[in-house]
Amino acid sequence: MRINFVMSNTVESGIFNAIIGYFKKYLPDSDELFVTQYPLEGMDIYHYHRPNLEKNLLRSSVVTVHHDLEDNDPWFIASNYIERYKEADLVICLNHIQKEILQIKYDISNTVVIPHGVNTDLFIPSEKRLSDEKFVIGIISKRYGRRVKGEAYLHELYKRLDSEKIKFIFVGEDRTIDKNEASAMGFESDVYEYLPYDLFNDLYYQLNILLVPSLFEGGPANIPEALYTKTPVLGRRIAMIRDMIVKGKNGYYLTGDFNTDAELINDLASNKNNLYSNLRESILKYDSKILNWNNIVDLHRNSYQKIILNINKDTFVGEEDE
Repeated sequence: MRINFVMSNTVESGIFNAIIGYFKKYLPDSDELFVTQYPLEGMDIYHYHRPNLEKNLLRSSVVTVHHDLEDNDPWFIASNYIERYKEADLVICLNHIQKEILQIKYDISNTVVIPHGVNTDLFIPSEKRLSDEKFVIGIISKRYGRRVKGEAYLHELYKRLDSEKIKFIFVGEDRTIDKNEASAMGFESDVYEYLPYDLFNDLYYQLNILLVPSLFEGGPANIPEALYTKTPVLGRRIAMIRDMIVKGKNGYYLTGDFNTDAELINDLASNKNNLYSNLRESILKYDSKILNWNNIVDLHRNSYQKIILNINKDTFVGEEDE
């Protein structure tokens, strides 16, 4: 099978580079992967990762919804993508919310849900947390000026959280801004604007919980990583968070109400009524069914083969949903 990843421009992307690397590693030797800006002739599958930059798709085409379909940013607004999604033989969603929106709002049903995986060569489940006098909250993402990652929400949380009990670790480009703000509000905090990926397992080992305050997400990729390492997650009921988080088992949902959410975080930090102890005990036993990247590549490959075999797209059933 000859697979063409069509990138549609030359802009570098860390997550795209990682995905390409996993495909190169886990595709069988009988398959060939070509990563190009423009589609090549004679391919069996054309997998478009930025379909909004294309005027039309070739036959045997696949697209992945890497973004939140409810994002109101002009670049990510759904209308920039929908016509291309309608042309595709298959639309791969990272979560079931994307699948539901495409079906209900746009009548696109040739979809399958294949989330991000976890690199099991790098990440290791851990029963213990690195001891710290304070409750350590991790925030892992690039900071965006339009505050889509919940920066304004964080500012309100700082006012309500107990700085005597809570410490923050920020990871991502421009997160020094958040570190400085948290420090100004009395919180102990560390920041790593760039952290080598092979150190992320150690990072999760330091965290009591991963906080994902984002308003919009396609994934994010750190959800399966955190859960696989037995790090509980706090986040809004969006994207892969809704699919993977079970309240009280491996995390909790944020409501978006500052007072309610701050009370929950303070209760976890102080272990009120054994809230955090019970969560830790639960996540160690709970099987979040996180897939590794070998599994994820296999699911993609199975979907590609169904297209090649001319499975009717109106009745397409992906491996993940069977």
